[in-house]
Amino acid sequence: MQFKFSDEPLEKVVADLVVVLAWQRVKDKKDKGTAALQKSDGGMALDKYLGGLLSKIIKEEVFRGETVTRKLIYTDGKTTARAVLVVGLGKEADFNPNVLRKVGAKITEAANEVKARSIAGIIQPESLKKFAPQARIQALVEGFLLGSYKFEQYKKEPEPDTFNEVVFIAKSGKDKIEGAIKRGSIIADGVILTRNLVNIPARDLTPDIFAKKAREIATKQKLGCTILNPKQIADEKMGLFLAVARGSENEPRFVHLSYKPAGKVSCKIALVGKGITFDSGGYDLKPVRHMLTMKCDMAGAATSLAVIKIVSEFKLPVALDVYIPLTDNMIDAKAEVPGNIIKSRNGKTVEIISIDAEGRLVLADAISYALERKPDVLIDVATLTGGVLYALGEIYTAALGNDQKLINKYLAAAKGEDEPAWQLPLAKEYKKGFTEGPADLRNMGKTKADTIAGALFLEEFVGEDVKWLHLDTAETAWANEERNFTPVGGTGTTVRTLVRLFSSF
Repeated sequence: MQFKFSDEPLEKVVADLVVVLAWQRVKDKKDKGTAALQKSDGGMALDKYLGGLLSKIIKEEVFRGETVTRKLIYTDGKTTARAVLVVGLGKEADFNPNVLRKVGAKITEAANEVKARSIAGIIQPESLKKFAPQARIQALVEGFLLGSYKFEQYKKEPEPDTFNEVVFIAKSGKDKIEGAIKRGSIIADGVILTRNLVNIPARDLTPDIFAKKAREIATKQKLGCTILNPKQIADEKMGLFLAVARGSENEPRFVHLSYKPAGKVSCKIALVGKGITFDSGGYDLKPVRHMLTMKCDMAGAATSLAVIKIVSEFKLPVALDVYIPLTDNMIDAKAEVPGNIIKSRNGKTVEIISIDAEGRLVLADAISYALERKPDVLIDVATLTGGVLYALGEIYTAALGNDQKLINKYLAAAKGEDEPAWQLPLAKEYKKGFTEGPADLRNMGKTKADTIAGALFLEEFVGEDVKWLHLDTAETAWANEERNFTPVGGTGTTVRTLVRLFSSF
């Protein structure tokens, strides 16, 4: 998608559609509101130029200006553009940049519906509800790009979108606008990278293929990159990781990427992403209906790869190390079975109660490896437990950890990015059953609080010397229905939130 600039008035700018935004103005709580055109984005002036056409249709067709509602109004040749698209912002009190992400996606949808190639709109130079123009433009750009996303690379004849150009009308501040466009594009590209990796079928994204993609990104971004093969993984004594990998004909890989800023380091961060490239459940075989989306079980790995790419492009002052254990969880004569006891990298032994609780096994060894580099903060991202669906549903990511300030910062970042998250307790009462049996630990306890139990198992490998945050995205990494600017499939969730969090360190 191209982004251009113009200083022409709305009625003369060269574009297929011009866009104006409208508030939902209400008189009282019972009033459903009326759309109110703005002076600052040229809506009122354009309406006057058109002889009141916009306000007339808004009134006659009862357009209220509710959030992301839209009204397409043809101008019968009175403007260079063939139509005006009026998009609702909702109530002023509820406005924030997340509204503009949704607006950007809705504009994309409307433009494609009428086969418009380009749209144009005025960028008002002053802050709007305390949000500077740069923040608003970045949000719009993210909405345009994420709203345009389709995963169609396996279709014989993908349906092309016509909409591919945005014209920003601005009298000044071009440099700042270009910076906001670049920032929004980098964020959107990272989310799209995550979505694409999650959506690719497992046969086309084996551990080795993923590792090669990671190396390509590392080379381009000038990141440190180490990729361990099975022998090297064994040399690192990652017994739990290798136990999961035993059942697959695809060799495992362990990827370590590192980014260091040019100047002073504000924080040393370790980010661990679960990379199960397909999860059959092993000998605890999943039902077919649950297995269908298990190519998604590497979403944490995809997220981590996207985040370090964005962090390096933004040149944030943090030192970021990303650790990605990659393997399938399959059935084979060599695959581990329940009751087997495996030694972990940190020396603790683990009795396998369920091989379908494999994510915590590979993460445990990856966390032990990461901690030896002495990070200030450790964060793991994982599609870890099906139980998070019953705890929080499909919209909220579960956040657990050992440092309340870190959790609070993450929750604030998630709210700011409209990627809902909710804290669950690390309740020690749910450790029951983990330490029973012939090994130091079992990989499953007796509690039905599955999401909390998964985090409690990981805590055994984290210790108390590092600030730790665990994110369970088992239900938020994949969308079964379209919502906002997220289609069915991989969502790219937590990418924006983690970048926002790291920007605050």
